[in-house]
Amino acid sequence: MLEANTSNRSLSKATVQAYAEAMRRGEWQVTHQGIAFDNEGVLRDGQHRLAAIVEADQSIELMVFTEVEPETFDVLDTGKRRNAADVLAIEGEKSATLLAAVVRSVFLYYNRPDTSWTGGSAAVTNHQIVQTLDEHPKLREFLGLGERIASSTGMIKSSAAAASYLVTEANPRADLTPWTDGIIDGAGLRKGDPRLMFRNTMFRMARRQAGQPQRRRDTREHVALYLKAFNAWAGNDALAHLRFVARDPMPALAVVSRSRR
Repeated sequence: MLEANTSNRSLSKATVQAYAEAMRRGEWQVTHQGIAFDNEGVLRDGQHRLAAIVEADQSIELMVFTEVEPETFDVLDTGKRRNAADVLAIEGEKSATLLAAVVRSVFLYYNRPDTSWTGGSAAVTNHQIVQTLDEHPKLREFLGLGERIASSTGMIKSSAAAASYLVTEANPRADLTPWTDGIIDGAGLRKGDPRLMFRNTMFRMARRQAGQPQRRRDTREHVALYLKAFNAWAGNDALAHLRFVARDPMPALAVVSRSRR
C-alpha cells in the first residue's frame, strides 16, 4: 500500500511516531477515518497511519476506501482538528482550555519529567488527557487556585494549578494553607523564606518576559521552580537562591516535615 504512495505530502516522522505509540498502547480505534486510494490505485490518504503500523509492528484494523475520485482529495485535512480542550468541552467540562493544559502538565510530570515539554517529543494525545483526568479527578478543583497564584506572581496558570495539585497529592494530610497564602500575598515573609524567594523569582521572570515578548514561557520551568521552593519550605529550610535550567532534572515531590504539619 505504501508503494502506491506516489502523490502525497511529505511524511512527518513525529506524526508517525505519535500514531505508532498510540497503537502500542492499545489506544488505536476504528473510526470513519481510514486510508483511501483513487481510481488509479494511488494512495491519497493514510500514509501516516500505514507508516505507523510498520513502525509499531502491529496489526491494526482500518477502514479502506478504493476507487475514490481524485478531485475529492482537494478538501482533505481542511477542517479544524479537535484538540484536547475541544474533547473536554464536548464532555461537558468547564474551563476546558485551562483544564486541558493543567492535565497535560500533570501527565508530563509523571511520564516525561526530564525531557522538554515543548515540541513534537512532548506531544500528548487527547486519549491520554482524558485518561489522566479520569485518574486525577481532583485536578478540576485546582483551576481557581492556579488562577489566583498566577495573578499574584506572574506564574503560568496551568503550571500553577498543576504544581499545586502535585504537592497536595503528595501531602494529603498536611495543611498547605500557609504555603499558598504566603506565595499569594507575601505578607510578613522574611529573607530566606522559600515563599518570598519564589515570589521574587517569578516577578523577575515576568519583568524579563515583558522585555522579551518573543520569548515563550516554559511550563516545565515554572512547575520546577514551584516544586523547588515548596520542597525547601516543606523541609523548613531557608532558600538563598532559586533557579532551574532545562537540563536539570525535575524536582521530586517532598513530604512536609512534622514541624510544618
